[in-house]
Amino acid sequence: MKITNQLTILLILFIGSILRFYNYVEIPFTHDEFSALFRLNFDSFSELIEKGVKVDGHPAGVHVFLYYWTKVFGSSEWIVKLPFTIFGIVSIWIIYLIGRKWFNETVGLISAAFIASIQFTVIYSQIARPYISGMFFSLIMVYYWTLIIKTPEKNFFKNICLFVLASTLCAYNHHFSLLFAGIVGLSGLFMIQKKYMLKYIISGIAIFTLYIPHLSIFFYQLNIGGIGGIDGWLGKPTNYFIIKYLWYILNFSTLSILMTLSIIAYGLKKNNLKFKDLNKYILFLTWFILPFLIGFYYSKYINPVLQFSILIFCLPYLFFLLFGHFKLQSPKVNLLIITIIMGVNIFSLIFERQHYKLFYHSVYKEILVDYNEANQNQENTLFIVDSHDKISKYFSKRINIATNYINFDSFKSEANFIEFLEKNNHFSNIYFGCLSSNAASTIPIIQEYYPKLKWQRNYVGGSSYLFNKEKTESKIIANLDFENQSHDFWTNVDFSKTTKSISSMGKRAYMLDEKTEWGPKFSVNFNTLALNRNDFIDISLRVKYKNKIDPSAILVATLETPNENIYWQGTVFNKFIKPFETNKKWYTVHHSIKLSDIYLNYNNINLNIYVWNKEQESFLIDDFKIKTRIGNPIIYGLVEDI
Repeated sequence: MKITNQLTILLILFIGSILRFYNYVEIPFTHDEFSALFRLNFDSFSELIEKGVKVDGHPAGVHVFLYYWTKVFGSSEWIVKLPFTIFGIVSIWIIYLIGRKWFNETVGLISAAFIASIQFTVIYSQIARPYISGMFFSLIMVYYWTLIIKTPEKNFFKNICLFVLASTLCAYNHHFSLLFAGIVGLSGLFMIQKKYMLKYIISGIAIFTLYIPHLSIFFYQLNIGGIGGIDGWLGKPTNYFIIKYLWYILNFSTLSILMTLSIIAYGLKKNNLKFKDLNKYILFLTWFILPFLIGFYYSKYINPVLQFSILIFCLPYLFFLLFGHFKLQSPKVNLLIITIIMGVNIFSLIFERQHYKLFYHSVYKEILVDYNEANQNQENTLFIVDSHDKISKYFSKRINIATNYINFDSFKSEANFIEFLEKNNHFSNIYFGCLSSNAASTIPIIQEYYPKLKWQRNYVGGSSYLFNKEKTESKIIANLDFENQSHDFWTNVDFSKTTKSISSMGKRAYMLDEKTEWGPKFSVNFNTLALNRNDFIDISLRVKYKNKIDPSAILVATLETPNENIYWQGTVFNKFIKPFETNKKWYTVHHSIKLSDIYLNYNNINLNIYVWNKEQESFLIDDFKIKTRIGNPIIYGLVEDI
């Protein structure tokens, strides 16, 4: 059989389809998909807009589409995801066509091969949210924009109408696909032939006119919390965001990076670089980098919105920047290059990124499966689950599990949770399943009463645990018990303030009085602790007050470099001590550092832990312990290196 470029692009499409449709009916809904589906149950279109769209922070397009799509075809996972998977597959074809128009078939094929096989585009082709659809609409827009710019004399009316339609779909799809459409539209003002300028401007007016019905929603969302950031969960991006994004695009794979650099070098070797086409590279650099810069500075100074997903709309043009220098190669060479690209990326996708293992197991479902197993195999066990109630009910019906566990949300505070554990100490075991949003101090609280971890099962976004009452040894960094004066790494300890009259353990405790603002302080070079970036540092302190007050002292932990404060958090004692009951007994105050949520790419980090007697109260402390705990290595496994 003769090798042709047409057969090669069909091969790319075929493999791209397999990667997206593999075990398709087993792909679970993500949290964002559930969130959208739970906002579809309305009786009228106006109610859908008011209660389903405006509160979300995204434009109405995809949500309205899902509203009617599910009414007609149902809401099974594969049914809901299907249009978006098709968008992802067709996007492979369109980037090939665009690459061929601007450069040649080799550039189009290479770009299509990457879009077909990297995790970024594979995973968003399997999620029914406005990301792969936005890339699809923006590629259609760019394709017809290309025809208008390059060959306006051919089918101008048809091409301008389709450009307007695709741009409008971008606007209704996502605020950043709207932004990208605006950038592309403005670029055309500098490139369109003069005799077509008026018609081109009229097309821009037509796009705006078609968007007018959505303006009220846009301004409503802007006023209640900022575009894309109504929930307020997203943090400000670091200055290294773009590097991490590029690393993510290449599957966090050293092998993929080496392969990409080798292909770039091969193209350079076969082509003497000329700058006659510099304008093309400036154009595609602008399209790729400008959305990032706008999102970055908007997130830094107004409202955090920047995440990998919203940069998918400008992703294709990175590949034109990387491979646009390629001369047209023979079909055999093209097939060889594409085979290498697809082979390396697929290996990385399956084995390095573990895409089908991690993405196909929903933490919401697995927590229930583990609960069911523990419920059948462990006698005299207390079951507690911290998950999304509606999603749990969805999965419990799907897998036919009776959910007779205690919902963690029923505990109003840490003190309330501790009180519950004390009253239910007759159980031999405790099962706890939780999402990553659960407070980091929950596990050390449980281990006060159930010290031994029998097993821990980790998933993207959460973990499940089984504990029992057997004694176990923890990895202790430091323990200040005031029994002797040897206290390495501790400062601000005045042993004249120790007392033998009362202690939590041993013979001595330490008094902080009305004249003492700063209690004992532990300091150590963080890098000497040899921790995994997903581990925890658990801090506990025994406390006893003499007077009936509302405790306001703070257990503080910081991570600092000589030039920057990386992390500062404190736990107020009253989270663990009920007001006006402080004279009755010793209480344990907990504070835990979740390292996976802290950017730690610094040299010479110092860990500091201390008591801040902010209101200068009088109380005793004892058994100041600092431990480490193994975390979940795949907690953010879909968007971070693992």
